[in-house]
Amino acid sequence: MKAETTRLRADAQRNRDNIVAVARVVFAEIGPGAPMDEIARRAGVGVGTLYRRFPDRGSLLRAVALESLSALLADARAAIDEEPAAWDALARVVRRAVDLRFSTHVTMMDEHTRQALKAAPDFRHTRAAVLDLVEHLVERAQAEGSMRSDVGAGDVLAVVSLLLKPPPSRSAEMSDLLMRRCLSLVLDGLHSGGRTMLPGEPISVTDLHLDS
Repeated sequence: MKAETTRLRADAQRNRDNIVAVARVVFAEIGPGAPMDEIARRAGVGVGTLYRRFPDRGSLLRAVALESLSALLADARAAIDEEPAAWDALARVVRRAVDLRFSTHVTMMDEHTRQALKAAPDFRHTRAAVLDLVEHLVERAQAEGSMRSDVGAGDVLAVVSLLLKPPPSRSAEMSDLLMRRCLSLVLDGLHSGGRTMLPGEPISVTDLHLDS
């Protein structure tokens, strides 16, 4: 009986993880208003199963946002350990963030869902850890001379947020190509080889007012 219960729990966890993974893709393609039955269909589960795991759209959006952010944090930590230079680690984190699309288009959520997400302790803790790592990598990259000195971590986060909105195109393939091209242009602009003078002062994380 214990082995069967363990197996059932494992199956339930796999179903949940699969729903979240599929929802990440569907929300990125269609937006946070994507039909729940489309998510269930692509995940290979019944709509009833989806709603047992996530009783409403908001709970699914929050799960996708948290797991995307957790994946980004894990990759940032791995990048710091594995990449030879801070710039390489930062570029890897930026690419990962764009690849995940931070997936839920948080700014497009309804106000209730967005505020509930921001108030969740696990989300706040994970987001704070990601922000700390980005600031750390920016400071290290500037110290090593590989990143332009007139930008701050807030600038990096701002340009990444702009890239999370898929550009208009005739196909998903073209949208992905445009995204990757824009990302390469952004990284070139952040590198110390950049020559364009920027208006104002470097933007910090605090300047972004992320909790407002």
